[in-house]
Amino acid sequence: MIGDLRTDALHEALARAPIEDDTLLGLLVLAFAGQNVSIASGNADGYAQISRHAARLIGEDGKLAFDRDTLQQVARATLIDVLSCRENRSDSGVAAHIAGDAIGADTFLPNMATDDFLSCLSRTAIEAVCKDTPVLPRQRVKDTREALVQHYAEIRFVHPAAVFAPAPEKVAAWADKHGRAEDDEESGADALNESNEAEDVPPADGYAEAAE
Repeated sequence: MIGDLRTDALHEALARAPIEDDTLLGLLVLAFAGQNVSIASGNADGYAQISRHAARLIGEDGKLAFDRDTLQQVARATLIDVLSCRENRSDSGVAAHIAGDAIGADTFLPNMATDDFLSCLSRTAIEAVCKDTPVLPRQRVKDTREALVQHYAEIRFVHPAAVFAPAPEKVAAWADKHGRAEDDEESGADALNESNEAEDVPPADGYAEAAE
């Protein structure tokens, strides 16, 4: 029962108590470090170990204690462990794409005019890359790849499919889907509260009917 009471009090405080921005960010890191949270990480072999980051925010007295630089480092490390665009179980989906677009992650993408990357593309896709260059498609795809690698030897090539910004309609669908889910939860909670309030209203004569 104590756990239930604590949880209700914690949620009430998180919703209503004044919390400074730095403290709020620290609490978010702590939330990711909770033992009820499992995160398939794109930065580790298995699950993210957020607790090792959160521990840096705790002082000798067991309370939150940190400076702004440490908080920034911990927040960045946590986001690195959580957000992923890898095409496996660690994939964060649209959320990671939106995050990458927000912080200009496109500028950190490497030159993709390499044989390793271009080998993943079909002939049609490689010829599409040639359209914005003076490189003409060769009879052999291998020769076309080599020509593209040479063309982009001194400049960076980023394939359009690799940029972070997702299609607006994809973001809209994602936001609409999860926004509706939240609205449904709130509607259900409101209905439950109204039902409970109705049950709590005493009879007009001031006496509750005894259970049989």
